[in-house]
Amino acid sequence: MTATRGTATTAPSPSGAAAPSAPEARGLPVLGSVLDFRKDILDAMHQGWRDHGDLVRYRLGPVVVHGVSSPELAGEVLTDSATYGKLGPDNPLRLILGEGLLTSDDHESWMRNRRMMQPIYTKQAIARMFDSMSESTANQVAHMAATYRSGDVVDVHEEMMRVTLDIVSRCMFSTDVEQTRDGISPEAVDVAINYAFDRLQNPFSPPTQWPTPRNRRFQEVMKGIDEMTYGIIAERRKAAADGVSRGEGPPDLLDMMLDVRDADTGEGMSDREVRDEVITTFGAGHETTAITLTWAFYLLSGNRQAMRRVQDEVDEVLGDRMPTMEDLAAMPYALQVFEEALRLYPSAPIVPRLVLKDTVLGGHSVPAGSRLLVNLYNIHRHERHWTEPERFDPDRFSPEGKKGRHRFAHMPFGAGPHLCIGKHFALMEAHLLLAALVRRYEFRHVPAHRVVNQASITLRPRYGMSMTAHARTGARGAP
Repeated sequence: MTATRGTATTAPSPSGAAAPSAPEARGLPVLGSVLDFRKDILDAMHQGWRDHGDLVRYRLGPVVVHGVSSPELAGEVLTDSATYGKLGPDNPLRLILGEGLLTSDDHESWMRNRRMMQPIYTKQAIARMFDSMSESTANQVAHMAATYRSGDVVDVHEEMMRVTLDIVSRCMFSTDVEQTRDGISPEAVDVAINYAFDRLQNPFSPPTQWPTPRNRRFQEVMKGIDEMTYGIIAERRKAAADGVSRGEGPPDLLDMMLDVRDADTGEGMSDREVRDEVITTFGAGHETTAITLTWAFYLLSGNRQAMRRVQDEVDEVLGDRMPTMEDLAAMPYALQVFEEALRLYPSAPIVPRLVLKDTVLGGHSVPAGSRLLVNLYNIHRHERHWTEPERFDPDRFSPEGKKGRHRFAHMPFGAGPHLCIGKHFALMEAHLLLAALVRRYEFRHVPAHRVVNQASITLRPRYGMSMTAHARTGARGAP
């Protein structure tokens, strides 16, 4: 683990004077804040922010990390790649994603692959995948109608995980989720993400080579994911070499990844590079979107006015049919609901960075080798930038509501050169699903069900999300 040891250091400030270290959160001897982070990292960092301000030091055993909790400081960190880079080879996410765009710290390699991948994820390219997304969405509506009676209790999180995994499977491989379940399943995603997050926050994790039950389970999961992914890549390459067409329909994401070429060398991506981007896309397009949709339905259930408004919008535009691509632009409030859910419950609440050289941040010395945790959960609740930050208000994301806002006050997809390449994919997927499901169902929170967020790599509901699903009736809401 690349780390800064827990000794106070100083670096020259812009004025030439030595800058002090950031204030340090209280912790236990030796362990520091390890136990607090393991119990609830967001709560621990929220308390540190309230006690000490926008830049706080935390000791995790021998490791020191800095929590960053303001748009101003976060913008500085995320846009200055020369001073703040991605975590190095010890980044636990690399155990899952390899050297994909999300994890690669080799700037030249990252730039090469980003340039090649960018055309795949433009708005125009993503629009060609709408039909695949729509098919999965229609199947989800049919599945729920066949499985649940009106008023039945539904785990909305589980259902959102199901449909978003199917969407990514169709867009990536032109096949539904049942064909990929042996490799990439919700259960496999759970094992992998929880494993990586535990290693990210726990400096005492055993080496991956040790034959512990958890290490063995993680390795089994990754073996299944890799065998499936490499197998499909090999089949596609062989078919292309043999001149065999995959069939009708637009190219899927894997087709496009295999076809991209470096503008300077004419070379494509290796099997390993394609594999890494495939797995990265599954993570970005599946769990993160599912989680935010879950929170969106939960938030709507607690705000009758917002619920009625999004229902009225969807009913007016859609009547009794599924959304088309053109319909999305006519349903802006539905997208505002999703964006406000992303503010309150950012799907990836913490963005880690590595300090590459001694620097001063927010008037405090931060030595090279330090880890920074950019805390989007805190930033999205910063009182300088948000009025009544805990209140659910989708109008914050209306054209009028966004005027004058700090550009880094809301950044669920990151910022700077490493802005999430799949942003347009996620927004179109979520907009479609939210509108289609609001048209057919009203989800109501089950009062006895405890709702607690759980921060890992993503921000999940710890106990799922039990809600009653009420089929909407009437001229416009009828199935």
